[in-house]
Amino acid sequence: MRMRRWLWSAGLLAVMGMNVGCAHNEEKQARHQTEKVGEAVAEKVRFTDQLVLLNQGQITLGQLAMRKSNNPEVRRFAQDLIRDHQRNQADLEALARTKALSLAVLDLGWEQRGVGGAGYEGAQKGVEKGGRHYDKKLDKQVDQFIDKRDQLAVLSSREFDRAFLDEVREEQKQGGKLVDEGLDKYRDDAAMAVFLSRTAPVLNSHEQRAESLQGIMRE
Repeated sequence: MRMRRWLWSAGLLAVMGMNVGCAHNEEKQARHQTEKVGEAVAEKVRFTDQLVLLNQGQITLGQLAMRKSNNPEVRRFAQDLIRDHQRNQADLEALARTKALSLAVLDLGWEQRGVGGAGYEGAQKGVEKGGRHYDKKLDKQVDQFIDKRDQLAVLSSREFDRAFLDEVREEQKQGGKLVDEGLDKYRDDAAMAVFLSRTAPVLNSHEQRAESLQGIMRE
């Protein structure tokens, strides 16, 4: 397993005092409630982790294109891809800080590291529920990306351009679906909704631009 994550959330800590002075049944009920809170926090963190993976993946592909491509249009697109996803990642990290949520950290070697913390018993239980299965899923996604990256890296410049644009177009399309799901699921979270609303047109623009460049290269 690449990562073991511990979450430190202000939302979790806020419920720590709920059981003070409670009778046994009330304590049990409060613990159940905090577990639900923990599950909700973990679910939101896992959603944002998918956005991290999208951003870091597109940045990496853009950087690879700057090394591999000789096409000036492709290179300009790669520069914009890097810039826009770096900005989006910075905005995502700022959003996570306001909510005291830890995100997956993907370094240049694509190794993931957990960020330490601890929480209330019931909430922590909720956070950890399904965690092992999720970690394996994220590990698999990272491995799949690395395989694609390495396959692109050995292509000739012209072959690379076509494969790069195809990969970016598909990833932007999938990212758009992820954002749409988030807008529906987190519509009551104003800060998250604003962030996703700003992200959607960026992904759509990149998808259309990649498709347009593909059309030009076929002519």
